[in-house]
Amino acid sequence: MKADVPSSISINEVVNLGIGYYKGLIFNIPGSEVLVNGEWIAFTAENASRIKATNPMNLEWRLNGVLLRKYGYSPGQTIQGQIITVDDQWNGLRLEKDFTIQVR
Repeated sequence: MKADVPSSISINEVVNLGIGYYKGLIFNIPGSEVLVNGEWIAFTAENASRIKATNPMNLEWRLNGVLLRKYGYSPGQTIQGQIITVDDQWNGLRLEKDFTIQVR
């Protein structure tokens, strides 16, 4: 599972979360957003049904520092997340990778 994840993010920055060869990756971390029908929406439980209506192989991901600030994160903190693999029906493939990002 290859993904391009930054080691840090500024509170005012938006960075792409790049996907390698396998496209069925979910970035389960506070501040992540998904491009659904031309609109960036937060990857949250409230948006789950809307996100799951889209083929996960076609999603684009980014990390939004403004959302992190809204969620109460500040410079110097570390956020933790997981990269999770899924198939085209959103079934988990039991491959997960933990990662951390420093807020600056």
